[in-house]
Amino acid sequence: MDVYKGKQEKDLYKVKEFLTSVIANAPYGIIAFDLEGEIIMTNALAIEYLDKKMSVNRAMGKNIVGLTKDIPLLAATVKNCIEIGKKSFDLPSVLINKQFMSIKGRPISSGAIVMIEDITCQKKTEAELSELTEELSEANIKLRKLDRLKSMFIASMSHELRTPLNSIIGFTGLILQGISGKINQEAKEDLQIVYDSSKHLLSLINDVIDISKIESKKLEVYFQELKLNEVLKDVVTIVSKDAEEKKLEIKIDSQEGLSIVGDRKRLFQCVLNLMSNAVKFTEHGSIELRAVKKAGILEISVRDTGIGIKKKVMPKLFTSFTRLDSPLKGKTSGTGLGLYLTKKIMTTAFNGDIKVESQYGKGSAFTLIIPSNNKEAAAAAA
Repeated sequence: MDVYKGKQEKDLYKVKEFLTSVIANAPYGIIAFDLEGEIIMTNALAIEYLDKKMSVNRAMGKNIVGLTKDIPLLAATVKNCIEIGKKSFDLPSVLINKQFMSIKGRPISSGAIVMIEDITCQKKTEAELSELTEELSEANIKLRKLDRLKSMFIASMSHELRTPLNSIIGFTGLILQGISGKINQEAKEDLQIVYDSSKHLLSLINDVIDISKIESKKLEVYFQELKLNEVLKDVVTIVSKDAEEKKLEIKIDSQEGLSIVGDRKRLFQCVLNLMSNAVKFTEHGSIELRAVKKAGILEISVRDTGIGIKKKVMPKLFTSFTRLDSPLKGKTSGTGLGLYLTKKIMTTAFNGDIKVESQYGKGSAFTLIIPSNNKEAAAAAA
């Protein structure tokens, strides 16, 4: 029996030694006390955190309430824990000698254990983040104000530019028709360049105005029931001259009687952007304009046999003022706004989207996806 008892005592000593070592080296302060509040185990970190100038041995046996009397909130909480018993507590932020401590108490079989963690760095970081968040919020408010001013400025200036441009286009057109008198061939060619350049500039200004309206959420949209085939034929009429010059075949594949509730001008603008791009970047072959309605979705696709798009540049397609490098870049004009504007109109005015499939060197297919049962559109049309 004495041998067995001796082994038990030795084992208990080892366990106690192990627990003492664990507590002594814990990354946070630990204080264990009994039902009377007497400290039965602690570590140096806990004494340090409580701002006491004493060793662990001196702290042993002292009353936890007395040890924490300089910290009223902690002392009152611990006292309440002792008197009521078996009650946990959490003090998320206690200031002790200019340091922030997180203090938690948990009941154990013969008392309670208190864990103290220094969260000064965390609190400092939170304060810095809060200050930074406030600064960012103020900066965002200023940026939004500047963005509104920018949009107003662009819209105003673009509007002012449109008026003289329309005059230039109108009067140049009259001269080219010979209404103001005969002109020689050289002058006619020069005036044609002025006429074409003015129309191109007007198109650019209109795009910029539309973008500024979309970004400021002031895009004007007029809903009505549209006969889709009429819109598609009007688009083909516009691009047919350029297609004929390049000997490109244009195919239309559209179901009869297709209709949609939407803005005719905006739909025409989107389809024209896709068809114009197809003609620009196709040197040989054909362009197919296809429309089909299925499962409540109208899909209008433009497929060409042009130069195609490399996979690595696909993510840039729908960003503003982006013109991708291609063998035909020097031969084609453009600002890089067409696809950006098309996507914006699709998502804003039609609750739809645009997708693209392409194989470099073999062609591309752009598809407008429009919900044909758009409730918002129907409500607006009514």
